[in-house]
Amino acid sequence: MSPFMGCLLAVASGAVMNLLLCCPLRAQGDRGSIVIEITGFRNAAGQAGVLLFSREKGFPADPGPAARKLFAAIDRYACRVTLENVPYGTYAVSVFHDENADGKLQKNFFGIPREGVGASLNPAMRFGPPRFRDARFTLDSPERKLAVTMKYLRAQREQQRGNE
Repeated sequence: MSPFMGCLLAVASGAVMNLLLCCPLRAQGDRGSIVIEITGFRNAAGQAGVLLFSREKGFPADPGPAARKLFAAIDRYACRVTLENVPYGTYAVSVFHDENADGKLQKNFFGIPREGVGASLNPAMRFGPPRFRDARFTLDSPERKLAVTMKYLRAQREQQRGNE
């Protein structure tokens, strides 16, 4: 090997080592858990519905495109859900208080939820449902904890009317 090729090989291998040390690579297939603490239920009736989305399609209320969907018991106006074995990536979570345990979010004639709703990162819900980009988070470690607070939109509007 010529001295030039040896020098080039040494520089190239040094650059690769620096890249690997500065930017650790995740092994393909890394997975973690998402722990969701849901608070603010107005009662303990029914169950909590949880939907995990890996993309914008369907978020927040359509369970069809959701990557995961489950129901959990409410205890003392709160609920804790753990989604295990979730591939690393970007997600958003939506939750709803299924008070009548029918497996669906009840809405009024105008599409306003009659039951409580919430989303990861607790985005504002002033003029409609939250957007995926406002609720998204990254799972890139063995465990990601989220705190979600339930919001009862219909009750808030009725309360506002009563104050006028």
